[in-house]
Amino acid sequence: MTYESDALYRWQQAKANQGQPYQIYYLNPTIETTATAAIVRREVNDGKAQAARKFMDFLVQPAQQQVLVQYGFRPINTSIDLPTVPNSPWSQKIPGATVQPTGTILPPPERQVAREVIRQWERAN
Repeated sequence: MTYESDALYRWQQAKANQGQPYQIYYLNPTIETTATAAIVRREVNDGKAQAARKFMDFLVQPAQQQVLVQYGFRPINTSIDLPTVPNSPWSQKIPGATVQPTGTILPPPERQVAREVIRQWERAN
């Protein structure tokens, strides 16, 4: 098993190395996931924090999201049509690749539950 983006991006490579392409199977998800970005170090000055925010803002712009789509990542911007992005894996007829995977996506956990998970994780580290 691998991330969808890896399977899509390396599809031709797998075909060359293994004699057959990857076959993509979508699992039934149990929770919605969202791509995120974060500033890893807490003690940064305002200039570095603002630069990090500016970089994150840059990454979510349509042009940059389209570049990420070319590498098999799904965009944060839902107005981007995957098959129409130039060189999109979703326009290459990759076996099993689908724009709208089937399955039930449950809502994310309540914020209180997420806070508790974060608290436990921080305590363990």
